[in-house]
Amino acid sequence: MSQPAEIPDTLLRATVVAIARRTAEGSRPAEALHSVLELIDNDEAELALDHLTRSVEYHRIPVLREEYDRLIAEAFRLDSEDSLSETGLERFVTG
Repeated sequence: MSQPAEIPDTLLRATVVAIARRTAEGSRPAEALHSVLELIDNDEAELALDHLTRSVEYHRIPVLREEYDRLIAEAFRLDSEDSLSETGLERFVTG
């Protein structure tokens, strides 16, 4: 029996970690992103994606194009595309 190539939510977790590393200097965004990781760890990926997009919007956290593309893929996988569109996450994309 073969194992799936990726554990569910691995891509979302990796993307949040990458964003957190880039924004580590600011404590408030880092705290918000830490709570996103807690949601992922508690099998709440849909809530995590929503919280991430709202945190990006509130703290005006820049998102790299590669990170945004991964978030789009995760939103489709979770059937939660509205999380990205409601906050207008694309306006925070840089690079």
